[in-house]
Amino acid sequence: MATIICPYVFPEEIAGLKDSLWELDTIFEQDTSKIGSDMMYQKLWKQTDDDIIILHADMHPLPEDTTHMWYKELVNYAEKYPEAGMLGCKLLYPAKNEEGKFIIQHAGGKINEDGTADHFGSGFRMEDKKFWKAPEVDNGQYDKIREVAWCTFGGLYIRRKVLDEIGDFDVSFEYTYERDVDYCMETRKAGWKIYMTPSTLIHWESKDNKRVMTQNLYDAQARNKERLKEKWQGTEWFKTVDTEVA
Repeated sequence: MATIICPYVFPEEIAGLKDSLWELDTIFEQDTSKIGSDMMYQKLWKQTDDDIIILHADMHPLPEDTTHMWYKELVNYAEKYPEAGMLGCKLLYPAKNEEGKFIIQHAGGKINEDGTADHFGSGFRMEDKKFWKAPEVDNGQYDKIREVAWCTFGGLYIRRKVLDEIGDFDVSFEYTYERDVDYCMETRKAGWKIYMTPSTLIHWESKDNKRVMTQNLYDAQARNKERLKEKWQGTEWFKTVDTEVA
């Protein structure tokens, strides 16, 4: 089994999730010091000796998933694939196209030619219903186990052995963002695999974080992107992986 950790910024945005997770071992904590989601994950994963599943305050199961099958599936996948240090959920925006199909927020991470970390999926802003890149609709194309280069730190299972081996986030990264990509690179460098699974969650995407961002924090995020490239570009781990697992 695994303990769910879920930091949050605004208490009003966590009430529904707290109610729905009452049967599962979950640690909630408000980020009162505004240290950012990444450092809150690190703080919370030190409060348990279990494997963990990271959730965001703006994530929830599919409407029809009333028994938390996403959790049960993720735990079963972790048992089935011991080589995987991390296993990610497929994340969908709470938005559908004209045919009634969900738009994909994250189905694993990839690395662009310019050295920036990107998603299979993403590109939609829920707050103003605008696309900033061509959307990808969920047609079941990712409903399989796939090895990927990295996963976003949300809807993600991480083994305790990985946390113990890799340790804290690299202190040279600032505030939040890109630390998850770096941690995935370190995990793969240590010999672990990162798998995406068909287990599915809805994700508004950074609802809390976007409401507290300042220009200084955006500048820190830009420096993190450069730091990520400086650290990993040209290595065998800093490239797109998208391989179906037998």
